[in-house]
Amino acid sequence: MKLCVPVRVPGGIESCVEPHLPHAEHLLFFDTETRAIRHVALREYQYHGDAAEARPFDAVLCASFDQATKDALAEKEILAFGTDARTAGEAIAEFETAIFPSARPETCDRDGHRSADVAPSGDGKRDGQGGCGGCRGGHDRHQDAISRKMRADALRIAVSSQNRESVTDHAGRCRQFWVYEIRGNEIDNKTLRELTLEQTLYASPLGDGHPLDDVHVMIVAGMSPFLYQRLQRGGIRPFVTEETDPDKAVRMLLERVARV
Repeated sequence: MKLCVPVRVPGGIESCVEPHLPHAEHLLFFDTETRAIRHVALREYQYHGDAAEARPFDAVLCASFDQATKDALAEKEILAFGTDARTAGEAIAEFETAIFPSARPETCDRDGHRSADVAPSGDGKRDGQGGCGGCRGGHDRHQDAISRKMRADALRIAVSSQNRESVTDHAGRCRQFWVYEIRGNEIDNKTLRELTLEQTLYASPLGDGHPLDDVHVMIVAGMSPFLYQRLQRGGIRPFVTEETDPDKAVRMLLERVARV
């Protein structure tokens, strides 16, 4: 995952954060996987709009964002992360603590294994990482909430399936979702919900009668940090899976939650 931190002057991890993004003269780029750091002077930085730089970073860490900046970042599915940290290092540590350990989507592989080292990235996956779920911190709390809904026969699970056959990625642009109603820890009903282009999660926030407003959990093959945050705000718990069959992915989740 690539992070962007506006800083006052280049100074590595100890660079002072520029709290107001429009005032920044320098950007610090940090790769959470390789731990590489790169400084760029804004007067030298040019975005050419090519496919390779359609989203040159996944999140911006800053104290304040004006509405125009928020809208521009949201359009590119870039996460705007607010921080009052003094240095870039502190901001990055705060981000990783908030996003990676306790606020990341669960992940499920085909064998139901768990991993505690998966974080939301541009496509919802991380090279070399598999496993099923594992949020340190909030993990048990979220699964316990799902268990309570299961016991109350009130759980609805959406699965992104653009082709109507398999679990698909790019959930923010997906227009086809299988929605499962769960009763007694078993699948009671399965219906297809089709979204208009304007109702896709990329284009429309949840609420105000959105077709997926009543869903509690969403299973996808991949998602961006922007969509992950939007689902969390809408009260939907996201799970990223490597299982391609929607029915099997749902049963895998139910088996895990039943053990809580």
